Amino acid sequence: MRALRTVLTFACLLLFGLPAVAVAEPTKVAIGYPPATDFLAAYVAMDQGIFAKHNIEATMVKIPVVSNIPSAVVSGSIQIGMTTIPVVLQANDGGLDLVLVAGAARHTKEHPFISLLARSDIKYTKPDDLIGKTVGVPGINSVIDVMFRKWLVNNHVPLDKVKVVEGPLPQLPDMLKSASVDYVAIVDPLRTRIVATKTGDIAAEYFAEVNPDVLVSGWLASGDWVKKNPEAVKGFRLAIDEGLDFIRKNPEEAKVIEKKYIGYNSPSFPTFNNKARPDDLTFFLNVGKELHLYRSQLDPKKIVVP
Repeated sequence: MRALRTVLTFACLLLFGLPAVAVAEPTKVAIGYPPATDFLAAYVAMDQGIFAKHNIEATMVKIPVVSNIPSAVVSGSIQIGMTTIPVVLQANDGGLDLVLVAGAARHTKEHPFISLLARSDIKYTKPDDLIGKTVGVPGINSVIDVMFRKWLVNNHVPLDKVKVVEGPLPQLPDMLKSASVDYVAIVDPLRTRIVATKTGDIAAEYFAEVNPDVLVSGWLASGDWVKKNPEAVKGFRLAIDEGLDFIRKNPEEAKVIEKKYIGYNSPSFPTFNNKARPDDLTFFLNVGKELHLYRSQLDPKKIVVP
């Protein structure tokens, strides 16, 4: 069918005396994402045919553990994947050539959606209460994990006195309920869901305490793929922009799409932002140095695609 369309287009151009212009084949792009509202613009772009409009043949691939996404990009099983900023920095520090092609969401003090929750039978009063406890996070070295450890350091809680374990994001509520962990550092809508089911309570708005306004998530690709596919990168960004515009104009329909892709609705949308700047990475580089996450000197300007 695609070949037939190309032939017909060429024939029409000749019939009307217009110069023949090659019809570019759509770029196939597998997009990896975890079940979180941060990436609603991509779900919308897929659902509403916006990717196709920008000559991208997109496939959405659910990957529950954030830290698995860089390896999926490197292996070629996906071409663009969600990331948190510490993950992309850690990957580059390990020698991988991964770059940010777009932002996704910011976390602000005025609009928090990432918190530390205590199991309902645990009484939390201060950061020291976490000593000897087990905390579940959706990915070691994810933004949720790194900011949690930074919060512990800021509150003079020894890192070796708190056990941090990794679990797939959708399974963290069950881990808390079964007492496999005492606390979870988690994002909406699961944060609100835990409270609503009385599985746990918000213990601390640790994320906002560390930084009141920070880019938490974005989209990454391999540097080599970006160089070979500049039009696809441009189309992806335009599609995300149009997805954000759709969300602003059609919030109720966007909620239907959100539930379709992640199974439930967040109580509110995060602060979406399609921009990623080198300065957004500098904050995490400084935190990473404090937590001894990076061995090399990383240049944010080389990691963010202009």
